[in-house]
Amino acid sequence: MAYHEISIMDIWEVIRRWHSRQGIRGIARSFGYDRKSIQRYIRLAISQGLSLDEPLPPKEEVLRLLHSAVPTTGRSPQAQNLLLPYLDEIVGLVNDPQLALKAKTAFLVICERHNLTGNVSYTSFKRFVRTQKPSLTPDYSTCRLEALPGSEAQVDYAKICMLFDPSIGKQRTLYAFIGTLSHSRLKYVEPTFKQDQTSFVSSHVRMFEFFGGVPERIILDNLKSGIVKPDLYDPCLNRAYREMTEHYGCFVDPARVRHPKDKAKVERDVQTVREALRMQIVLNPHTTLGELTRLMKQWSINDYGQRQHGTTREKPYQVFCQREQPALIALPADRFEVAVWKQATVHPDHYIQFQAKAYSIPHAYLGKKVWVRASEHLLQVFFKDQLIKQHLITKAYRHTDHNDFPENVRAVLDTSTTHRMLLERAARFGPDFHQIVRDLLEAHAYLNLRRAQGLVGVAEGGYDPHLISRAARFMLEHHLKPTPRDLRHLLEKLQSDESTHRLLPFSDASREFVRDITYFIKEQEQPR
Repeated sequence: MAYHEISIMDIWEVIRRWHSRQGIRGIARSFGYDRKSIQRYIRLAISQGLSLDEPLPPKEEVLRLLHSAVPTTGRSPQAQNLLLPYLDEIVGLVNDPQLALKAKTAFLVICERHNLTGNVSYTSFKRFVRTQKPSLTPDYSTCRLEALPGSEAQVDYAKICMLFDPSIGKQRTLYAFIGTLSHSRLKYVEPTFKQDQTSFVSSHVRMFEFFGGVPERIILDNLKSGIVKPDLYDPCLNRAYREMTEHYGCFVDPARVRHPKDKAKVERDVQTVREALRMQIVLNPHTTLGELTRLMKQWSINDYGQRQHGTTREKPYQVFCQREQPALIALPADRFEVAVWKQATVHPDHYIQFQAKAYSIPHAYLGKKVWVRASEHLLQVFFKDQLIKQHLITKAYRHTDHNDFPENVRAVLDTSTTHRMLLERAARFGPDFHQIVRDLLEAHAYLNLRRAQGLVGVAEGGYDPHLISRAARFMLEHHLKPTPRDLRHLLEKLQSDESTHRLLPFSDASREFVRDITYFIKEQEQPR
């Protein structure tokens, strides 16, 4: 067994057990030290006048006797003598603000510079460094600041492992959102596949509800999910995150770039959370994301929350219930509705594109950049922080307000003579054809006007109204978007062979004919 230096308090326990006539082998086994080390300190005690035949003096007296006699230089005075001339050099290597070499690297440098390889072991070097600890303390230091109850929470993401996502049928990277209350050390853990803006803000909302209140400030990393532009004095929060903090009455204090100690409490929790989550996944191989979240809430309260914390020496959940939770800011009456913010440009056709849909914007803002805020059911558009437009979010692709267009365009879009006349003319060919034309004009009467005029013109080209009704019904049943050319070819085919009832090929993706309709329709074979 390797040689170990024993602390002064362990020496007292060794002496106490020896005095009670416990065997050296048993003492060594209890402490994990070798027997030679135990014998060494027993001889040290005897040299200070302690005896088995006399009562053991009080603890303080024994420690006082032994303290001055305990060697502090280790077993290798030769190594110390070899290294002592280079003490200043070692101090410089370790304390250099640019280099700040670790002990192993400093050892290799000293051995290489002064030809000490083979004469001094790394163990002896470390022992020498320990004896010179005051000299080897770096010029910079760390100050531990304890947070007041309810004053602070630190948040971060941690990469956990790969987990199967049934929604897409393959493995995805699993992350964990971690929020730690700085005073009690109670934490909220939420497994997630995403780190986007919506997921980040939503996790904060659920964290506040888990704690039953809101801390005064939140310390977070410079994630794009929360911080647009990192800055020590004036960080720029993204709009969704800023809106959330205003709703709950807290403020944000981003950590400095590449300064993880600014949020050391949550940084230290990463490995703990990672192991806890991996254990849950191993124990529950087919678990879902929601089930993992439930299990981690239980873990935070019933497992981690009941452990004595290494720094505070208190149980996090107990401290939370007694001191921290009452000090948190009360939750507002209304739950925060998470919204997505995005910048968009108003196109010349008076529309903006947002999440694969089009929304009309007033004519005055053509070519301008605007901010779009989209909640679950409402889309709001802002220009220079002023609300300029609102739309209800529906399944429709195009959302049009005719008032957003100038008068000459509204004349076409609204109830113009052309518009009314087209619908009246289409109605003469049956309700199905009328619906086709009406759907075109309602989608975008201005852009689809010529197409609607062309369809009506084809219908009025001398075809039987019965054939037009059949063609229109076929197109509606298959959700087709006919062009005048498509309608003409279909009518000609139906006219040449009124007995055909075959379905016409079309693109399921675009819901439009992909080639000339006669290309796909062959003459019906006559029965033999």
